[in-house]
Formats: sequence, structure tokens, C-alpha cells
Amino acid sequence: MKKFRFSIGILYIILSIITASFIVMSSVNNEKFTQSSHELNLADRFTWGLIDYPNYPSEEEMATIRRPLKFGKQNICKLIGLKGHYVWLKAEFTIPEELKDTDLGLFITYLHFADKVWINGHFAGSYGRFPPRESTPLYLSHAYYFPKEAVNQEGKNTILIQVYSHGKGEISGKAFIAEQSWVKHTEKRKSYWNTFIYTFFMGGMFAAMLLYFFLFILHKHKPEYLWFSLLNLCTIFFCATLYVPIMPFYESWNIPFYKFYRTNLCFTGIVNFVLWVAFARNYIALPKKPLIEVIRAVILCFQIAILMSTRNYDDLMSICKLELCLTSFHIALVIYYVVRGFMIPKFKKRALTITICLTPFALSILADIIVRGIIGITTIPFFSFFGWQINIISYIFILSHNHAKALISNEYLNKNLQEEVRKQTENLHVANERLMDRIHRSNIDLQMASVVQQRLFQTPRKSYKGWDIAVSYDPLSEVSGDFFDFYGLGTTLDGISLFDVSGHGVAASLVTMLSKSIVYNAFQKNRFYDVPISKCLLDVNHDLIVAKGAIDNYMTGIMMRFREFNEDDACTIDFANAGHPRPILYRAKDDICIELAGDEGGEQKGAIGMFNVEVKFRDVSCQMDKDDILVCYTDGLTEAENLQHELFGRERIMQILRDNHTKSAHRIVDELAYAVKFFVAEADRKDDITIMVLKREDSKDFLEALDSD
Repeated sequence: MKKFRFSIGILYIILSIITASFIVMSSVNNEKFTQSSHELNLADRFTWGLIDYPNYPSEEEMATIRRPLKFGKQNICKLIGLKGHYVWLKAEFTIPEELKDTDLGLFITYLHFADKVWINGHFAGSYGRFPPRESTPLYLSHAYYFPKEAVNQEGKNTILIQVYSHGKGEISGKAFIAEQSWVKHTEKRKSYWNTFIYTFFMGGMFAAMLLYFFLFILHKHKPEYLWFSLLNLCTIFFCATLYVPIMPFYESWNIPFYKFYRTNLCFTGIVNFVLWVAFARNYIALPKKPLIEVIRAVILCFQIAILMSTRNYDDLMSICKLELCLTSFHIALVIYYVVRGFMIPKFKKRALTITICLTPFALSILADIIVRGIIGITTIPFFSFFGWQINIISYIFILSHNHAKALISNEYLNKNLQEEVRKQTENLHVANERLMDRIHRSNIDLQMASVVQQRLFQTPRKSYKGWDIAVSYDPLSEVSGDFFDFYGLGTTLDGISLFDVSGHGVAASLVTMLSKSIVYNAFQKNRFYDVPISKCLLDVNHDLIVAKGAIDNYMTGIMMRFREFNEDDACTIDFANAGHPRPILYRAKDDICIELAGDEGGEQKGAIGMFNVEVKFRDVSCQMDKDDILVCYTDGLTEAENLQHELFGRERIMQILRDNHTKSAHRIVDELAYAVKFFVAEADRKDDITIMVLKREDSKDFLEALDSD
């Protein structure tokens, strides 16, 4: 960045020196050359008179041309106004000894609008055209060559100039009589600095226009290239008033000045500022705002409509102030985009760049206002045009610099791509080996955690009187967020619990191992019948919140307590449900399946382990007779989805119980596990699945035995 700023600084210094040299050389006094040619100054000898028709004046009318005329900015316009009038200028002189018997000529630095010149009644030449198809030589200097026979070598000579003044009529700069060779030399020199020199800049802008148009075709993701290309093209037409008089077609095409001025200066001037707005926004890379774009389009259409409604040069001059006011919106928009770019860090660098490039142009406009508007010097080149060229060249330099950086980067990548690929492949291979090693170690850790968890959560090794028990424990991954437990003394089953921790994987499995002991202690503390089973869940909720601290996991669950068998061998079950799926009870004598609801007929809310959440659990009781089957499960069973996004649901569980109620608990668990696996098929599982089946047997037929490991 420092190198880039240094380059911009050097560029500005060089361009400033060149610009200053152009201006100084164009305004240098001719006294340096008086040794080669004598000049007879006429600037202070002119008088004027208003003879408002195109014919040559009579002797009486010539006598009215006697009011003194001071050379300066818009001097004729100030005398007669902006509308078209014919004004006659007169200057009288006698030839000094140094110029006698030589071919003489008249030089005038600047004369606007159109004119014809006579010397002693002999026509000497003209510039521009009078109405009806009026035209002007614009900024060309004027040189008129007098034939020898038309000049009085000894007596008085009279120069008459008929000026058609329309708009800002003016005669300024120098006006002198000298040898024709010197007049021709001076005219060429002045015209060069005031007109010809701009053609070099036009050629540069035309080349820039083509270059960036082709760059845009190759890089359509960079719209600033297109806008910059159009900006150069529009500027070429905008500046046509400075160089078009030297073009061979200007006179031959007989183009009316009004139409030329309206199109090449006014229309392209409006469009130029519109293009500036588009270029500034795209260069800074700011997003479009639809409202601003609509306002821009409306103002542009309004400006063009006003411009095209004009019928002549007078109309054109009358709308200038309105058009300038409307154009100020586009100028304000450029400033807005630059300021907005400074306010956004990622656009700040581009906003600074565009500000640096605009600065010379802004300063040159200020210089023109001071020199031309305040001081009144109109015979030197426009500072703003040179400032504009510096601006354009700066952008060419910046965009070229950015494009070169991209090319260098691409070249570097092309040259070093193979090496980069090799290095990156090696790095990737090393990283992959490390990752595989970590995955391997993590898998070992997970397997160890899975072994520990399965040791903690397993079907009881002993048989309980009056019960046939089986469990299917199928984690989604190596470890599970489900856990269950059986509580008994000897051969008597006192209760069971089944819980499902939120989440999956290692975090949920750690909470299960933390929670198992909490649940166990709560059940043992409240195992007696006079303590509601809901009290156990409330204790679990309190102790788990304290134990896990800021861990977010919570859990749902169900806890059951079994009473002693009565004389009819029936067993009463007390249970409470903490947001868990309802258990399903198959009643053998009625061959029906029912859901055991723990959340009806009383207030029930909340899960376990949620900090600052009020929970209430309801106590429910039911009775199980011989051959009845109780199924408890986690939601991974009922919410299992197949490829058609259908849920396994409770109805399938009930149907399997009805179809297999004569089988053992182990066979029923196997049927349920197989059914859900077949149902899911190739679809991805989303949760752990735990199924507990408890089938009532005749407690009187119980024979105590220990299961083998």
C-alpha cells in the first residue's frame, strides 16, 4: 500500500508540473519575440456601436461606432445582453515605420460568437457563421491577413469587425497588427494551447475507453470497468467544444451551433455526472439502494426532457441554472457514496482512493472559478480540464494497478500451483493422519464409555417373583442418553425407572451416569408406600439441578413402584410421569391395550433438571393381573421415521402386543426391536431406542434361580 501511495504521489507531481507548464507557456507574453516581429497593439483602440442588421454600414452608421470598448470577460454580452445582436467594432491606426511595406495581419486571441473583418472597406476574413445556421469557432484564435493594396502605408487605416453576439459575447486577450508570418505563428501557438492540445487527451481517453470495455467483457464481475469506459466515452463528447473546430467536418457538415452545444455539452454533461455516480458506487462496491436508483432515474429523465424541450440557443441558456441545480443531486450522491464508504471499514480503502483521485479535479474547478469567474482571465486553458485529465489518468493508473496485481497473482499461482498443491497435499495428509489418530482414540474412549454404560444399565441378573422381564437397549451411537434401573430386595421387585436425557452422544451419556445414582437414592429414600412416588421425582429434579450445575441437558422419565401381590395374585403399581411417553398396558383377560396416562385428572407439568422451571407430577395407580404385559419405552421408538417420513407410532406397539401376548418377555422385546428396524429400513435413525417389557407370571409358581452372565 505504501508503494502504491508513493507511486500516486509521483504521478500527481509529474502531472502537476506538466499542467503548470502548459498554462504558463500558453499565457506567456509575446515581448520575448519582439526582436523578431513588431506588434502594434489595438486592444485599447476599439470602439463599438450597435447596428443590429447584417449589412455593411453606411458612412452615417459608421460614425455611431464611437463608444470605447474595454477588452475583458463577456464584455460585449454585458453591453447588449445574451440575445443575438449585431455589433460593430472599429479600430483606427497608422502603420509604424517597422511594419511599412510588409504583408500585415490582424490577430485576436478570443472573439465570440461569429465575426467578419474589413480593412479600409476590403473584406479580410471571417470566423463562424451568422444566422440562420449560426456557428462559432469556439476557442480558436483569430488571424486575418490583409492584402497590401488594402492598406494605407502613410495614412489612417480603419478596421471594422462585425460581430454576431449571441450568449456570452466577448472579445478578449490580445489584438494586434503584425507581419503575417508572425500573426500566423501566434495564431497557431495560441490555437494549439487552447484547442489542438486537447486532441491528445481525447486520444488517451479513447484508448482507455476501449481498454476498459474489453476488460469488462473479460471480467463481467467488475462493473466499474464498464462505467469507467462509458465515462471516458462521454467525456470525449463533452469536451468536443474544446477541439471540434479543428476537425475537417465541423464546417463542411454545417452543424447548427445550438444543436451541437445542446448535445455535446449539455446532454453529455448531464450523463457524465450520472456515470460518475454509477462508477463511484461500483468502485467502492456499495450495494444498490432501490429508492436512490429510482430518484436518480426520475431526475435524469426530467433533466433530459427539459433539455430536449428547448427550441433555440436562448431557450438553452434560460434552463442552465435549473439544470445545474438538478445536477447538484448527482454531485451530492457521489459525495454521499464516498462518505458512506469511509464509514464502512471494508470499503474505507476504496473510498480513500476515489477521494485522492477527485481532489485534483475539485481543486482545478476552484482555480477556474477564481481565475475566470473572479479575476476574469479567459484567454488561458481551462484548469478544470487538466484536473479532469489528472483524475482520469489517476483512475487508469489505479485500475491498471489493481488489474496488474490480479495478473501477478494469477501468474504466481500458475507458476507455483504444482508446488502449492504438493505442499497443501502434504499438510492435508499430516492433518488427516492426526485427525484419524484422534478419531481412533476417541472411538476407543467411546467404546470404553459404552462398556461402562452397558455395565451400569443392564437387565437384572436375577429373576423376580411374578415377573418376566426383558430389555432392549439400542443407542444411536456408541453411548446413549437413555437409562433404566430395577429396584428390588431379594426376589421381590419393588420398582423400575426409565429416563431419556435430552441430546445425544457423550454429553447426554455423562448426564445419564450422573443421574442414575440420584434416581436410585431418591427411590430408596422414598420406597415406603406412604410416600407418594411423585415425591421421588421431585427429589430427583432438585438433586439433579444441584449436581449438574450449568449443564443445559434435562430429562424426561417415568418411575414405578410395585406393591405386594394380593390374594388374587394381582399387583398394584404406583407411578408418576415426568413428560415421558405413556407406558402401554396389555390386559390379557380383555385382550386390549391401554395407555397409562399420568397427566389426566390433575395438574401435571414440567420435565426434570430444568433450572427455575416449576414442575408438578401426579400420582397414578393401576393393577396388573396374571399374563398382563407392561411396555415402557423412550420416544426413539414411537418417533422412528421411515423413508416416507411416517412415524412408527403407538398403534404398531399395541398390535405387536396383541399378536404376541402369549410369548415371553424376551420374545416380545425381540419382536418390537425387529419391527422398528424393519420399519425404518434405510432411513437414518435420529434417537436412542430403549424398550422395557414386564410380563406378569403366577407368583406362586416362582422358583428362585440366578441368571448366568
